[in-house]
Amino acid sequence: MHNSIFKNLRVLLLLLLLFGFSSIFILNSTLADVVDQRIAEIHKQIDQKGYCWKPGRNWVSELPLEEAKKLLGYKPPKDYDKWLENQPRLKTVRGLLFPAYFDWRDSGYVTPVRNQGGCGSCWDFSATGAFEANVKKHDGIEYDLSEQQVLSCNIYEAGCDGGWAEPVYELFKRYGAVSESCMPYQANDNVPCTQEECDVVVKLKDWAYVDNDVSAIKTALLQGPVHSCFSVYNDFFSYDSGCYEWVWGGYAGGHCIVIVGWDDSECGGNGAWICKNSWGPDWGMSGYFKIRYENCGIGRSTVLPLYPPDPVELVYEDKSAWESGGSGDGCFDPAETVTVSVDLMNVQSDTATNVQATLSTTYPGINIITPTATFVDMPMYQTVTSNSPHFSFEIDPSVESPARVDFDLAFSCDQGSFNDTFYLFVGKFDTAFADDMEGDDNGWTHDFYILEDDWEHGIPQVGSRTDPTYAYSGNKVWGNNLNDNYPNDAHNYLTTPVINCQRFEKTRLWFYRWLAVEKSLYDSAAIYVNDNLVWVNDYDWDHIDFKWAHHDLDISAYADSAESVQVRFEIKTDVGLHLGGWSIDDFAIVGVLKYLPGDADGSGEVQIQDAVYLVNYIFRSGPAPVPLGSGDADCNGECEVSDVVYLINYLFRSGPAPCT
Repeated sequence: MHNSIFKNLRVLLLLLLLFGFSSIFILNSTLADVVDQRIAEIHKQIDQKGYCWKPGRNWVSELPLEEAKKLLGYKPPKDYDKWLENQPRLKTVRGLLFPAYFDWRDSGYVTPVRNQGGCGSCWDFSATGAFEANVKKHDGIEYDLSEQQVLSCNIYEAGCDGGWAEPVYELFKRYGAVSESCMPYQANDNVPCTQEECDVVVKLKDWAYVDNDVSAIKTALLQGPVHSCFSVYNDFFSYDSGCYEWVWGGYAGGHCIVIVGWDDSECGGNGAWICKNSWGPDWGMSGYFKIRYENCGIGRSTVLPLYPPDPVELVYEDKSAWESGGSGDGCFDPAETVTVSVDLMNVQSDTATNVQATLSTTYPGINIITPTATFVDMPMYQTVTSNSPHFSFEIDPSVESPARVDFDLAFSCDQGSFNDTFYLFVGKFDTAFADDMEGDDNGWTHDFYILEDDWEHGIPQVGSRTDPTYAYSGNKVWGNNLNDNYPNDAHNYLTTPVINCQRFEKTRLWFYRWLAVEKSLYDSAAIYVNDNLVWVNDYDWDHIDFKWAHHDLDISAYADSAESVQVRFEIKTDVGLHLGGWSIDDFAIVGVLKYLPGDADGSGEVQIQDAVYLVNYIFRSGPAPVPLGSGDADCNGECEVSDVVYLINYLFRSGPAPCT
């Protein structure tokens, strides 16, 4: 009985195994047949149209179509091509003669073909590959730079779902590129960013956009290989050799590659670009392909990486200012002398030597006493303070205060020269409203016009690559989504409480800002005062703060003498790329407090209560008049008992009005 059962089970198992293996065989045979049929159809179309390329089987053509499409990762922001049309671009040089054939591989400057694997990171490999080649051309050093660094660390969070050149080149210019050995490629955009644990091996100077024109691209190629993109159709996956032109299949997606040269004799004399792909050396012609000029939009979004960077780049970091001659109250007043020290940083690899700077201003009545300062030598990423004697200037007694004074700073070293600006305030502003963000909401409100309100009050988190990880002062800030980027397709706002500026003139808005937002063509960050626009981010360029910065705006046109003032911070986003948004700390509205001499209690009238107020202040430790000058009825420069007598004479004995 048992033997019969075991025998039947063995037979059943054998049948199942045979059936399973045969199913797998049939399935594989079916897939193979589909690939063969596809290649046969492409062959047929090529022959009918008289084109000059050959299809064949490769690891990409073996993939199911939906899997192959995942290799195509050119996905720029919305309306990117339209924006690009209005940007400065490298154009054709009139009269320049080009050879019929040119290939940077012949010079040995092109680095090996890489494989992006199952991640749509072609944009990363093409931009990095073009940069590697330009570095090797100039320095003779072949770097294998880390594409994983770009996937993990770019501020735009471009990844395996797609990207474009700028996320690569922004990172390589601002931070620098690290080696593949330190951050190995894992075809995964969820790998943590560890670039701080690696040495920066090379930095980018900048990048140039190139006209989508054959002669313009050739002009750029004479300087070095370029990143470029085109539209891929289904037949391209089966490319084997020859000069590709689209013949069969639907649109699959956008793809980025490195153009390394050209050959005018290809495609029956119509000419072709020679391109390096990122699908490994087992695809195409050892990882390369040729494509007819202007076919499939080839040349779209062409970018030339510019190398080498300046050996030294000095940037203004900060300043410190103090009274070297004056009252010592920390306020820079007319007839006082001010000393200023300046901090500079070198953000390039060479050491800056013989560094000096010159200070100047066109503001009337600001007389520069010490216009130059020197600095010790500056290695890379080292911040250095000016040597003593520092800059100094004298404020003429005629200067009307308070006021903002803008200074120009020109600094030079053996390796180059640079310019920047900063500002200081002469005189003292009075405060109409201030909030250091540390307490409760203090009357701030937030809401949305469209979709979602993501404003939060609290401690900055570590969610977004472009958000601060700390407050400017204390612990708390107001910001868009303190733990991530702002949402897509939203329009929301943060509004201050109502602020009474009735007694103020020359009003200014002060706050510390850490803002990361796309160009306002896509996402706008704006500031309104009583519904009047006073600031908006640039239309053409992304605004990316990497540290807290003081923001000063003249709002006198809308806030002076106004009983009710509200400031509104807005953000309006589209669908697509999104960054960290607003982060705001230490907010204030300041100005010059207007007052009536003798109006000690600030009521707006001179009356007996002002005499009582002064008696309480002088004899009973009561609150001081605000400002103190409002209690100086006789205008002798002091607030004292004689002012009480002066007020009584004016109010009850027909004496002169205050300050007459």
